[in-house]
Amino acid sequence: MSRATIADVARIAKVSKSTVSRVLSGNTNYMRDETRERVLDAVAALNYHPSGVARSLVLKRTLTVGLLISDVGNPFYSDVIHGAEDVAIAHGYGLFLCSTNYDLQRGWAYIQSLADKQVDGVLIMSSSMSDEWLLELARHQIPTVVVDWNARHAVTGGFHFITQDFETGIREAVDHLVGLGHRRLAHVSGPLDLETSRIRRDAFLKALAIHGIDSAQAQIVEGNLRTDGGRRALAQLLELSTRPTAVFAANDLTAIGIIWAARDYGLQVPQDLSVVGLDNIQLAAEITPALTTVALQRYELGRMCMQMLLDLRSSKHSRLETSHSEMVSHLVTRQSTAPPRSEDASAHSE
Repeated sequence: MSRATIADVARIAKVSKSTVSRVLSGNTNYMRDETRERVLDAVAALNYHPSGVARSLVLKRTLTVGLLISDVGNPFYSDVIHGAEDVAIAHGYGLFLCSTNYDLQRGWAYIQSLADKQVDGVLIMSSSMSDEWLLELARHQIPTVVVDWNARHAVTGGFHFITQDFETGIREAVDHLVGLGHRRLAHVSGPLDLETSRIRRDAFLKALAIHGIDSAQAQIVEGNLRTDGGRRALAQLLELSTRPTAVFAANDLTAIGIIWAARDYGLQVPQDLSVVGLDNIQLAAEITPALTTVALQRYELGRMCMQMLLDLRSSKHSRLETSHSEMVSHLVTRQSTAPPRSEDASAHSE
């Protein structure tokens, strides 16, 4: 059975299509009650639902938003997506989810596709991105909210940048490890061609310097922000003549990979090796031992991004210059960290 159209409703109600449109939009001033009731009865009888495309033409909006993330397999994004989705649905918007897989060309293809679809806005939460994406969105005058990216080119109007304050939580993590007695610390970073990976690495080294630990003493191993990268990174660290007693990982998946690999090597966490992650995904509290981690406000981040996008679209914000917000991180202490073994402490004292 074919879907009912507005013409079918008009025919059954014996009115014009414009009259049906007025009833559906609530514009029934100066319309006889009997006419309005005939239209509503015809709508009910035909189970008529207005076309989304037709509605978009009337509203001059598509009621859709593009959301670009780095990796759909990373549990960090689930709460972020839920936060954005809750605000979107409450305001009648749908989301197009786009996973770039850290691939610039793939992300560029998504940007072009979203522009072609005439989405009402774009949320970018991909660690791997380019100013070219922003320039393309600006060319199409698409309001955009971007997380953790410092644009090299000037982009004005219709853009809002949200920065996550990694430094505060990472400093708390290093303070915690040094307070436990650790001096041989390592960092497993994300891919260092990603700006967020460099930001986290630099925050780690800066925190070490506060405690008088020279950056040359710290081991930096480049990972891939996934569990297999954590496994490979631990193998590299165990080959060192002086092994670290504690590792700070760029994200929770990397830290979990390190914990799993440590078990394979016969090491106990945290007795032989303390491990700290970053993100505070749900799995971090459920593994054994539960992971000490730098917590990010994932759900709140999604909500803030979508709400800011709606603000950018509103008339009172439409002419705003590029603006910024910041979200603070903090340490959550669990069972994956402990003082180093006595022989490690005595080796340091010697």
